[in-house]
Amino acid sequence: MFISCMKEPDYRAFSVDLTIEFGEEIPQESRNGAKVVLTNRIKNYSTTEYVSSDGYILFAGIEPGFYSVTVTHSYTVDGNFFYFNGLKNIDIFSSVVDTIPLVKSESSAFIIKEFYYSGCLTPAGNQYTSDQYVEIFNNTQELQYADGISVIEHESYALDENYWTFLLDTIVARMIWTIPGDGTDVPVLPGNSIVIARDAINHQDDSLGNPLCPVNLINADFEFWVETVSGDDIDGPFSTNMIEDLFTFRGSDVCFHTRGGSAIALVKYPGNHNDRKEFIENNLIKKDPSSSRYYGKIPNEFVLDAVEVTWDEAHAIYKRFPIELDAGYTYVAAGSRSGKCVRRKVKEIVDGRYVYHDTNNSSEDFLKDADPKPWIYE
Repeated sequence: MFISCMKEPDYRAFSVDLTIEFGEEIPQESRNGAKVVLTNRIKNYSTTEYVSSDGYILFAGIEPGFYSVTVTHSYTVDGNFFYFNGLKNIDIFSSVVDTIPLVKSESSAFIIKEFYYSGCLTPAGNQYTSDQYVEIFNNTQELQYADGISVIEHESYALDENYWTFLLDTIVARMIWTIPGDGTDVPVLPGNSIVIARDAINHQDDSLGNPLCPVNLINADFEFWVETVSGDDIDGPFSTNMIEDLFTFRGSDVCFHTRGGSAIALVKYPGNHNDRKEFIENNLIKKDPSSSRYYGKIPNEFVLDAVEVTWDEAHAIYKRFPIELDAGYTYVAAGSRSGKCVRRKVKEIVDGRYVYHDTNNSSEDFLKDADPKPWIYE
């Protein structure tokens, strides 16, 4: 009688047997402890295991569904850090046996510290997005120059498969804006940052602003200012305007996707200003032969830092950046108009200087739903 009343399990469980391919770059003695995260993309929960040096790992009792597997691994040799990442999407409707190779990640002097794109609400309950910004941080112990660094937005909003997968070692941008300068005009001290605002005003008390806005950007270093006959875009009085190199869907203002569709990256084209302009012009591509819209092809080797920002876990399957640029993803879970941002995690503090995580895996490197705090390091 007792057995007949027992509840049947809600689902049939399966096993996931994975082999992590460390490759020849990672010595045997440095392979222990790779972190493997199995994430259900629909229900948004995850299970974490750590791999021993043999590279084998087993997840048991996994319910059917659509999953992603991310692998992060790091080790040090003589004080130098080495980072490796792996990523694969798997469908679990039977027991799975699979292999995941690791790819080496390269750190950059400049990284994206904060990306505030969600916007906020006005007292009347309307959406306000003029306060969006990108913060770029010098993550080294040496003086760096930000002249000529471009902020790009990927062509895809990750609502479906990335159209450009046929282009090897290349990403495609819908927008390219560049910091002006001749090489030594924009110095950034170690552990310091610059802020690029959509509108460089005090959003909290300006007559064109929003008293409920979380940031004051009147002292933003640079601004995405769109020059138009209508003059609809606000030209902040104290910031320097970025150089507009490509703006495929050009309107009266720059606006990042408030739900998280804008994947962004920092890019450094070789050569001077004219070389960059020529390269962009010579590497335009159409998505539709009948369209008048052109996008910009950018070699992966030009990318300094990339952040795969998506809507949510379910949309993370539509990867735009390759794993060597960003093996993970991040997003504002609170959603559009929440007044929240994504912010990079602190790795350590060295003699008072903040150092941020830069493993080229945004799932590991970023905090979700952080309060926007430009120029504040914590």
